[in-house]
This record gives sequence, C-alpha cells and structure tokens, in this order.
Amino acid sequence: MTDRITVRGVDLHVDHRPGTGTPLVLCNGIGANLELLEPLVDALAGQAGRRIPVIRFDVPGTGGSPVTRPHRMRGLARLVRGVVERFGYSEADVLGISWGGALAQETARRHPDLIRRVVLCATSMGMVMVPARPRVLFTLASPTRYFRPSRTAETGSRIYGGGFGDDRELADRFARATRAPDPLGYYGQIFAGWGWTSAHYLPLMRQPVLVVAGDDDPIIPLVNARMMAALLPDATVHVVRGGGHLALLTRSRELVPVIHRFLTEGEQ
Repeated sequence: MTDRITVRGVDLHVDHRPGTGTPLVLCNGIGANLELLEPLVDALAGQAGRRIPVIRFDVPGTGGSPVTRPHRMRGLARLVRGVVERFGYSEADVLGISWGGALAQETARRHPDLIRRVVLCATSMGMVMVPARPRVLFTLASPTRYFRPSRTAETGSRIYGGGFGDDRELADRFARATRAPDPLGYYGQIFAGWGWTSAHYLPLMRQPVLVVAGDDDPIIPLVNARMMAALLPDATVHVVRGGGHLALLTRSRELVPVIHRFLTEGEQ
C-alpha cells in the first residue's frame, strides 16, 4: 500500500508490499514513478515459494515525492537506508533499473551491512561506460517524453528497443501509469549522477550481484554489463536475447523467475 513518510527530513511517496524474509528495494529509472513498476511487483508476488517483501519509492521530484534540494548519489543512498529502516528491516536486497542501478550500486557500497544481494538491470558504471548514440542521449536529456503519453509508443521504439513500440497494449499501459516528474526533480537526478562512477569500487563489493541486460538496449549497450561483471568479484550475467531497456516489463515472464531464484537462493 502506498504511503507518505519522512526520512531524514525528506518527504517521500512509498509503497510497501509485505512478505517473508529479506525485503527487496526497487530503485527506478530517471524520472520514473513507482507505479510503472507495478507489473514487476505483481509478477514477483506470483512466484511460487517465498513471497518477497517489496519496497519502492519515488525519489524527490518524481511521482508523489515533492522536490527538495539536489542530492548527490551518496545522499540518496542514505535515503534508501532510511526507507528500509523506517519499515523495520535491518537487512535488504536492492534492485536498480537504469539510473536506479547507479543508486543501487552506491547503496550497496556505502551500506554493506544493510545490503545483502544486488540486482542491476539495464545499467552501467556511470561516467565510465560505453554510451548510447547521440540521438538517444538527446531524448534522455529532457523529461519531455513523460509529458507526451500519447507518443509513448513512438518514443519508446526509438529509445527503449526490444520491440517496445510494437506492443501497443504495453505502451498504452505504460502511458497510463506514467506521472510526469517535476522538471527540477528530473534535473536533480541528472545532477546526482553527474561525474559519478562505480568503476573504482566494484572490485571491492562483496555482495552477490545479478547483472541483467538486453542485447537490444539503445540506452545502455550490452557491453556495459560485461564490463561490470568483469570487475565484480561475485557476479552473474543474464542476457535477454532481443530484450531492450525495459526488458523487466516486456520480458517479465522470463526475468522474474531468474531474479526470484537469485534472491532466495539457499533459503528454506
């Protein structure tokens, strides 16, 4: 159920789905509101075996969370910790998508006592990466696409790949669930990632990491997943053949069992 909480003086819109065992915190992509992850949350709940508790939240300036002063990644990682502890947990797993993958990495690095396992989807090491093509970067530089839901299919086919624009039903659901971010919040997220990289500390991370990437991702080329896995001491790579940037949504039937199995490995 969604709620409003205050963490370290910051008002946040959050959703907590209870379950048993270690909770999973979802860190969304740039400008994206938590409702866009509903299909993933529902799919996780439908897996056989343990029902994982799931926490998701809107970063300041997106969805239902108001704009605040700009934060760097380390400050946002402290907010993630505060959200987890606010719900009474002392340990959590984290899944980051795209921009949220940077936040997931930073949280795992700065709070290794809190983060047990990490799932990185369609993401990179930040400034040390193989970038997207200029026309894709130009589209991502502005939140304009969130203000034009009628053009979601057209925009999605250009920047998300994986046949997103061909699935009209998916594109329509995505458009209906979209809440346009505050432009200041969007640029605040860009500010948080400006100059950030995880390349220097990935070799020091001791958490098991699942790296998920599509081979048709115009935003984060597949080679970035290979680069990250080469640096991480304990990494597994899952490549989604024909998958795009939003493979977690378009290929959830394939990916959710893989993620669930990784998170519950070794548990009774």
